Amino acid sequence: MDDLFIGIDPGASGAVCALVPATKGIAFLQPPYDKNTYDKIMATQSAHNIRIIMIEQVSPIRGASAGSNFKFGYNTGQINAIAEITGIGVDLVRPKAWHKKIGMIKKQPHIKKEVAAIAHRLYPDAELYGPRGGLLDGRSDALMIAHFAFLKYTGK
Repeated sequence: MDDLFIGIDPGASGAVCALVPATKGIAFLQPPYDKNTYDKIMATQSAHNIRIIMIEQVSPIRGASAGSNFKFGYNTGQINAIAEITGIGVDLVRPKAWHKKIGMIKKQPHIKKEVAAIAHRLYPDAELYGPRGGLLDGRSDALMIAHFAFLKYTGK
């Protein structure tokens, strides 16, 4: 049974990524996060050895409205609760930590593009772009968080 690492970008436009490094198998879940998300994670657990669920540790968005921050916090709380009730180990990672580990160089506003470029280089078959070529929100971050978890928990 292959090891599987789950990376989660918890934002409203984030994603959940299940990564099997041995085969470079990748699957994504998009918000909203609900019982269906829990069911899919548990079904994955029966088919693979989920080593860890790695969630990006986020803070309120400066300059955003109270409503936006509430929605962001609500989504973050939902995904954290779902991860915790699975009984699978959960770890939090600050954005700067996983950015550094994957080799990020640039600063804002090009972070998303750089993360996507690194993700595409490491996992060229990952579905990171939509049919019109636009970056699908949250996917490259979730994939790189799962990749970070793989590196951290395998000592690579």
